[in-house]
Amino acid sequence: METRKTIEELKNEALEILKNNDDIFVECVNELDSWNGFADGFRCYDMSELDDFYCDCKVSKLLRDITSNFNLHDDYFYFSAYGLESCNDVTELYHDNVWESELLDKLIDNYNNLDINYIDPGFDWLLETIVDYEEE
Repeated sequence: METRKTIEELKNEALEILKNNDDIFVECVNELDSWNGFADGFRCYDMSELDDFYCDCKVSKLLRDITSNFNLHDDYFYFSAYGLESCNDVTELYHDNVWESELLDKLIDNYNNLDINYIDPGFDWLLETIVDYEEE
């Protein structure tokens, strides 16, 4: 007879996935940010999208926004409290700004407004199970 996992066991399992799977971690931050601005100040965008963010803007606006940490040759850019910055490692930047436990809590709280299934169906099922468990 299979025993049902406790809510703590389910949350620990989800937390381990966020700690050990960088792709799921990054995509969950991005998905949550798309819903409610969770990653305000560190959401990364591919450098190829930079022109889209500054279309119809004067060059002076772009120059005012750029920080000394910006490098056009990096892979990603983001808008920090200091201005336009860049990086090559989204995962490292996100881990520097988000605790996995905080991300998990926000994913659970906002689950019904997010699309986690495209990120990973198994992780989506785990979150849904946690949400359903808490509603019981």
